[in-house]
Amino acid sequence: MRLLVASLLAAGCVSGCASSSSNDWAKPGATQEQIGRDTADCLLQAQIVQSGPQGPRTTIMQDQYRDCMTQRGYNSATNK
Repeated sequence: MRLLVASLLAAGCVSGCASSSSNDWAKPGATQEQIGRDTADCLLQAQIVQSGPQGPRTTIMQDQYRDCMTQRGYNSATNK
């Protein structure tokens, strides 16, 4: 059950994180599918779930996300 909840939260983050969009990253020779998979994987690795008065919420650690994408050979398209 926890895995299902975590998966749903991750899916929500992937679809709802405009600042972490796969369109913001470029890698020579990478397909859109590969960029999407790497983006989702890095978002999942960079997420933390915090409890709060209205229930748990997922936060993306942006520095960790950017480091993950950079380590995979991507360049930020917004820094060009």
